Amino acid sequence: MAVDSRPGAAWRRAGLSRPGHAAGALCEPLFPRLTPSPGCGAGPRRTGGPNARAGSSSGRRRGGAGGVRRRLTRLPRRLLFRPHLALLLFGSLSLISGWLWFGTGLFLGNGSGLAVFGLSLAATLVAALALLRRRLQLGGLLLLLVATVVVPTLALIALRWKTGAPILMHDGAYQTEEAMRLLLSGLDPYGVDYTTTSMRLWHWYVNSPIDPSLYHYVYPPAVFLLPLPAYALAHWLGAPFDIRLIDLAVEVVAALAVLKLPWRWEWRYLLLAALFLDPFFYLAQGRNDVLFLAPVLLGVLAWERDRPLLASLAFGAAAAFKPFAVFFLPLVALLLWRRSRAERWSTPRRLSVLAGLVLPGMVTIVPFFLWNPAAYWADTVSFVSGGDPHRYPIQGYGFSEILLLLRIIPSPSAYFPFSILQVLAALPALAFGIRRVVARPALATALCWATASLALFLFFSRFVNDNYLAALLFLAVLAGATRRGARGSGQKADRAITTGSAAAA
Repeated sequence: MAVDSRPGAAWRRAGLSRPGHAAGALCEPLFPRLTPSPGCGAGPRRTGGPNARAGSSSGRRRGGAGGVRRRLTRLPRRLLFRPHLALLLFGSLSLISGWLWFGTGLFLGNGSGLAVFGLSLAATLVAALALLRRRLQLGGLLLLLVATVVVPTLALIALRWKTGAPILMHDGAYQTEEAMRLLLSGLDPYGVDYTTTSMRLWHWYVNSPIDPSLYHYVYPPAVFLLPLPAYALAHWLGAPFDIRLIDLAVEVVAALAVLKLPWRWEWRYLLLAALFLDPFFYLAQGRNDVLFLAPVLLGVLAWERDRPLLASLAFGAAAAFKPFAVFFLPLVALLLWRRSRAERWSTPRRLSVLAGLVLPGMVTIVPFFLWNPAAYWADTVSFVSGGDPHRYPIQGYGFSEILLLLRIIPSPSAYFPFSILQVLAALPALAFGIRRVVARPALATALCWATASLALFLFFSRFVNDNYLAALLFLAVLAGATRRGARGSGQKADRAITTGSAAAA
């Protein structure tokens, strides 16, 4: 054995052992063939005796069993966060939906419908080959997104401009165009009987009873304020307009936000697939969930890029577009507060960053609420919660449908105090989420518990549409990807909060 009596340097101490008080005895023998067998020998760091081998083997058995359990618990998460599974799941659903809507030729005709579906099928094969060859994976997926989202949307817009009929256009998108017409005419879009507009001639309402939604506009003002400049310009030029063109622009922004995230390509791939290949978002038909999901993505990107003010404004904008994002605001506010304490922000900076969470909503909502408070409340709150005489009918995939099937509620139009159940379910989850954010101040924790609170709130609501489930799935995927991405990139903002909290403690 070689002996070094000098004090071990920091970079050499890992390989040194000092049995007793010997100075720097080398732990590794000079000759590998002289290596003692495991469990033999005695010393402060080595156990000997006849039971040493048995103890070591039992420890290995316990460690092996624990390792197997850990692998089994991690298996679902590892499978869920794999690009191959994401493409298989969402790609298959997208192809089935594409065949039903376009491939059958029911709406676009046999030639155009088959062409749209064939392009989507070919792009799916290209994306699969890109994954198998492990080259240009994101490029193959982007090609698939163009074929699956952009091409069908443009085809439906062209069909509408050609025939004048809004075939396969969501009623909310069409009603938003009517709201812009009313606003440009100097009328309040809220409190309007939309049966007096062209909504009455919309193809789903022809030869059918008056739908209650024709008496209300349920979306926040930001939904029609965003496309209003483009609509006004098209109206002034005499050019055709379709609100889905604005939706496409927002979808491009959302895709760019995902691509700019400083994460591994697998997490970005999964986010793109969950947002754009899930057919229950009905992007080509103009459902507007992307209007609040895109700001959420921008908020995550700004947080990852260490831009707290932009992150605050982005999450505030998400809540301005859809009340679903309100559950993010208290948790993100807590994160920002903890970070401001850790980094010792000045009071003006702290207040300005926190104000970003409510500023977009105040700027867009307050003027229309003050214009006609009763009409705004009736359209956006009473109608959807069931308090209005023309209440939204019970439907969907939540607790309300269970009560309806069990005949506890007599009819879809009957009143039931779902709001009480929503508050009782969502508030405890949100309170527990606040505790978790205090214990683990990370953006992923905030996203996770905000999504859980929203899920409980929606489950006990009066109606749960299929696109709500798609939004919840995407938000859950985003929370998981944020946790993995922050872990891999060493997220600076989360590190600052944790370090500051530890220093304060």
